[in-house]
Amino acid sequence: MENNGFLSPSLDNFKETIRKQYPEHYDAAIEVNCYAQQLQYKLDIQKNYTDTGIQINTDKLLSAILYSRVISTYQAFLLISQRGMAQQSKMLLRCIFESLFPLVAIQKNKDYSQHLIVADEIDRFKAFNKVIRHRTRQDPNDPSIPEVQALADASKKIIEENGLKKIGVIDNAEKAGLLDWYDTAYSMLSWTVHSSMRSLQEHLVLDGDKDIHSLKNEPEIEEFDHLYSTAIEAVVFAVIAAGTIFDVDIDAFEKKTQETIAKLGELVLKNG
Repeated sequence: MENNGFLSPSLDNFKETIRKQYPEHYDAAIEVNCYAQQLQYKLDIQKNYTDTGIQINTDKLLSAILYSRVISTYQAFLLISQRGMAQQSKMLLRCIFESLFPLVAIQKNKDYSQHLIVADEIDRFKAFNKVIRHRTRQDPNDPSIPEVQALADASKKIIEENGLKKIGVIDNAEKAGLLDWYDTAYSMLSWTVHSSMRSLQEHLVLDGDKDIHSLKNEPEIEEFDHLYSTAIEAVVFAVIAAGTIFDVDIDAFEKKTQETIAKLGELVLKNG
């Protein structure tokens, strides 16, 4: 650990420590991943061939991409957790919700993908302005600045003419009917992502008098039952959304996994 930190070969098998500490949570997380991964290949993006060309159902296209992002980020979460990286696991878990909210919003609101697509112009406009500011700081006479400015002006015109508004994470969560998740899990996980003072305190080792004893930046074993339970529920939401949008029967998986989630919740309460 002293030479390579979390890249140390001594942590290659730390996942067995996690598995022994939380066997039910670990096994459930792996089982859910297996089903969710296989579901990806059952998502058939609808294409219609017309005289004007190929038309693609944007709800299905965007939801398939978002679903894939949820699953791959979930897998990254599991991989990082297997080295005892609790803080980084929280960061990735929060990222799962970034893709989950718009995915479920598409499930519950027909043509919602269109709103997401056109609203992206706002981020494009902001990106142009950042490039302009950066190049101006480097060289106010940079000949490329007027070109980027022209692109920014054109983007601004599109935004104003269409009355576009930015769609934030909270907006997607509201459309998805998941505001409770936004106000709890997502918000608390954001403390770690944004290095809040509260989350930074978790790196301190305090003695009995609450005085700082040392810094902690090593594998942890606490809280993974909570993190795994939250991640599993998030993936279930994603599976239900994908199943609904693409008309894939996931009822058996949903019933079985909801029973598993209830049992995991009981274990968390029992173990404190």
